[in-house]
Amino acid sequence: MLAIRGTYDGKQIKPLEKIKVPPNVEVIITFLDDKFSQKPITDKTKDLLALSGTWEDNRPVEEIIRDIYESRTTNMEVRPCLR
Repeated sequence: MLAIRGTYDGKQIKPLEKIKVPPNVEVIITFLDDKFSQKPITDKTKDLLALSGTWEDNRPVEEIIRDIYESRTTNMEVRPCLR
């Protein structure tokens, strides 16, 4: 895989350095600058914060860990990781 920098003028993508690959090679174009996003950064921050929160559980840690191990779908032995 080869990565090079370039610019987009609204119509064409122009490489900023020489490319040493044969013509008609498939490429992936990634826009690094987020200026074209219509959503303001404050809204993006609110979206992210809406996904976060604190763990709320009044049970003892050992019980929570046991619950996690028991809810797994594979046949694993329950081995507490706390001493």
